[in-house]
Amino acid sequence: MSRVLGLFLCLTMLQACVSVRSNHGYVLERDQPELVAEIGLDTKESVLAKYGEPSLIGTFNRDSWYYLNSADSARAFFRPSTQRRTVVAFYFDDEGTVLETDEYNLDDGEDLQLVSRATPTRGKELNFWEQLLGNVGQLPGGLGAQGQAPR
Repeated sequence: MSRVLGLFLCLTMLQACVSVRSNHGYVLERDQPELVAEIGLDTKESVLAKYGEPSLIGTFNRDSWYYLNSADSARAFFRPSTQRRTVVAFYFDDEGTVLETDEYNLDDGEDLQLVSRATPTRGKELNFWEQLLGNVGQLPGGLGAQGQAPR
């Protein structure tokens, strides 16, 4: 009986090591001629009809549309890693006609280091025990000295 229980526990723990793969975004098949946007002929409406809503629209230039696709994988509790990323960018002129298209992949990206500074605040820093036991023995704010609510 203990061998069966041990085998069951081992199999249950092995499931945590299974890798999880996920795809995000819309895969644009640029090798299909009917889906390729023609520069100078296609407009925002035709790109919208072919590809659907863009993943991102430029913040400062509303005439830049981006279609993103990425494939990630993760194993157990480790941080996921990006296996593949594709960004197809459409740039439009003032009339809404396709001016240029670009395609970017994972090699074109850059790693950004975020600043992890914290703004100091005034007041007392509480340790774990002070936070846990800080309110023990204190009366609620609405009760008077005798433990009765004011009338």
